[in-house]
Amino acid sequence: MPVLTDKALASKIKSGKIDSLYLFYGRDINAVESYTKRLISKIMPKEAEDLNLHRFTGKDFDFIQFSDSAQACPMFCERTVIVINDLYINDFKKSDFDFFKDILNDLDETVTVIIYITGIDVYRSKTALNKDWASFSKFCEKKGSVVEFKLKTASELAALISSKLSKAGLSISYNNAAYLAQISLCNLSVINNELSKLIFYKQSGEITKEDIDLLCVLKTEADSFKLASEIVSKNADAAFLILKDLCRKPEDYIAALSSVNGAFVDIYRAKLARETGATEQNLIDDFSYPANLQFRAKNAYRLCRKHTLSDIRRCLSVLSEADFALKSKRTPPDIIFQKAIAKIAGTDNDAVY
Repeated sequence: MPVLTDKALASKIKSGKIDSLYLFYGRDINAVESYTKRLISKIMPKEAEDLNLHRFTGKDFDFIQFSDSAQACPMFCERTVIVINDLYINDFKKSDFDFFKDILNDLDETVTVIIYITGIDVYRSKTALNKDWASFSKFCEKKGSVVEFKLKTASELAALISSKLSKAGLSISYNNAAYLAQISLCNLSVINNELSKLIFYKQSGEITKEDIDLLCVLKTEADSFKLASEIVSKNADAAFLILKDLCRKPEDYIAALSSVNGAFVDIYRAKLARETGATEQNLIDDFSYPANLQFRAKNAYRLCRKHTLSDIRRCLSVLSEADFALKSKRTPPDIIFQKAIAKIAGTDNDAVY
């Protein structure tokens, strides 16, 4: 089966055809996360999650525990679901990787494994996967569904924005919808957050540019990058001040963390580019930064030289853990974000401003 689009996946899920294995990856990380949640919700009843939903992360992946989970019979529901985030197959020993693939080859029809990538780079160019991931993707295609989530353009998102507002009894012009997409950096989670605010504020009629400028001013790329810069530099006090200014309500922290994670992906790419001798323009070309977002690559290329690759990876790891906690725990989001900053900065205190 060829690599699917998100639309093809949505159609397949809607039809009720569920595979034993899924691999989700792509540059639209928010879509990867969103579809992972949708699929889990579709095939796993909420009340059965404690016994039948097993989550793993690529960091310190436990092959034996995964094997045990894959052989477990579902209890009080139709299937066992195993979810794996950021599988570091490039670091696997051959014997471990062969063992892992043997398990995937022999999955029972009552077991579904979902592998989704949000914090590691699997590409070697604009569109091509690196050697190990290309090979693993081919393997997964034979066993189930592989889906690449490509970034949507402002034009594509404008149609989505218009549709969502229409369902809420509101309207918006194409130009204003595209404008909202652009200032949200074409980030779907940020867009959804801003739409919630606009719908609550307006309630009826047409969303104007003035409405957007009034309510949707917190998620600026400059603030997100500045926050990322202070975090990687371990300047906790400065980071807390920016975070306090950036986030006014609990839901703001989710969008802010998403934007900061995006900035760190830029920094990570830039560092790898520098270490391989690639230029700033190579970075822009290889990852297809549009003209209005090329400053992201330039800022990251400049900043990354001050920091080691291990420091940047550690930041990504801690923020990825915070992102998971933000979406799965009841801890207040401001506390989760602050603790992540404190952990990176190496402070012992719980950071509360």
